[in-house]
Amino acid sequence: MTMDGYGLLLLIPVMMVLAALPSTSVALVVVRSARLGVAHGLWVAAGIVVADLLFAVLALWGMTELAQQLGGVFTLVRIAAGVWLVWFGITLIRSRGTALKAESINGSSKTVSFLAGLAVTLGDIKAIVFYASLFPLFVDMHTPDAMDLVAVLLITVFSVGGVKAVYALLAERITRHGNPGSQQPLSLVAGASMIGAGTWLVARP
Repeated sequence: MTMDGYGLLLLIPVMMVLAALPSTSVALVVVRSARLGVAHGLWVAAGIVVADLLFAVLALWGMTELAQQLGGVFTLVRIAAGVWLVWFGITLIRSRGTALKAESINGSSKTVSFLAGLAVTLGDIKAIVFYASLFPLFVDMHTPDAMDLVAVLLITVFSVGGVKAVYALLAERITRHGNPGSQQPLSLVAGASMIGAGTWLVARP
C-alpha cells in the first residue's frame, strides 16, 4: 500500500466531511455532551473512533468478507445499541422537567458513554464495506506498507475524533450559555431522536 502526499492530504477532508454528516453517532455525542457535560461527549467520540479504527483495519487488511461472515455478531451489537438508545431516549423525555444536578453529572459513568459510542458504531457492519470502497481511491491496496497503514489509521483518529469532539464542545457550550428554559424542549427533541434512532437500528435488516 503506497500513498503519496497528495492522497494523504485529500483523504483528510473527505473523512472529516463524512464524519460531520448528521448521523446517530453525531446525535449521541451531542446529547451526552449537552446533558452530562463535554467529557461524556468526548468519551462517546472515543468509542466511535475505536470502532472506526477496527473497521478501517479490517478493510485495509482485506478482511471485509470475513467481517460479513461474522455479521451475526455485529447484528447482536446493533440490536443492543438500539435498545440502549431507546432506553436513553425515554430517560431523557422523562427527565425533561428536572434540572440536572452537579452530583448526578459527576456520578454518571463515562464508561457508559464510551461503550455507547462503540456499540452504536459497531452496529453498522456496512461501514467496513464503505471503508473498503473508500480507501482504494486514495491508497494503493496491492502493496501493503506499515507506515502507510499507520498514516491511514492516524487520519481516521484525527478526522473522525476531531469532528466528533467539535460537536461535543459546541453542544456543551450552547447548553451552558443558553436559556435554562430551553432544557425541556432540548430533552424532548433529543429523547425522541434517540428513540427513533434506536428503533431504526433494531428494526433495519
